[in-house]
Amino acid sequence: MKSFVHQTPQEPVEKTRKLIIERNKIGFFKAILESYEDVAIFTVLDGKSGLIELIYSTCFEEEISAIVQDMIHCGIAIKEATDGE
Repeated sequence: MKSFVHQTPQEPVEKTRKLIIERNKIGFFKAILESYEDVAIFTVLDGKSGLIELIYSTCFEEEISAIVQDMIHCGIAIKEATDGE
């Protein structure tokens, strides 16, 4: 007789977060993020509007949130992008 093991769905391995940041701060944000070495992949989707994308492992979610909050605390305007942006 076969036994069935109930498996719970696993959390996604990677997440994507789209943000809008001040255009003149994109390079600074990228440098800060790169200093953490392999925390996220940083892509500029639209330099004119400041739309960037971060792709990261779910195990780094707290670090990414902390980095974004630190940037906001330092006076850099960052917000989550909506679907239309």
